[in-house]
Amino acid sequence: MVSAESASNLIESLRGLVRQTRAKAARSAHIGMLPPPLGALLTHVACSQGHRPSAVAEDLRVTQSALSRQIAHAESLGYVVRTPDPLDGRASLLSLSEAGAEALRVHREVQLEWFLSVMTEWTDEEVDALTASVGRLRDAVADEPRSVASSR
Repeated sequence: MVSAESASNLIESLRGLVRQTRAKAARSAHIGMLPPPLGALLTHVACSQGHRPSAVAEDLRVTQSALSRQIAHAESLGYVVRTPDPLDGRASLLSLSEAGAEALRVHREVQLEWFLSVMTEWTDEEVDALTASVGRLRDAVADEPRSVASSR
């Protein structure tokens, strides 16, 4: 079993990685990387074409009002399209436009180039081992049926 100290160290390392990656994305938006909220929105819409904004907000763990502002921004850029929900005319469904798909493609290409540049000292075996470990952690989180509050 993992100690609380080891788990805490891992959490702090992951937080630091996310902070540094977001900071890099914010500084690099002019060269193709999307700002983190926009990148997250487009990535999620690409993976869940045809979802209602309320479902996207829940999945991204943001308020519906915050997501509405992000969607409005993405629409103004021509990246996201709303279409009426055929099951409920009052609701809309989100999908990427061609421009949104292209912006996301460029964003991912720039991310890959950046990761390759920061991982020049790594071997494929090291990256594969890290990928497997992160995947195992992701799967464990996904499989955990209890909430933190219910386990106390």
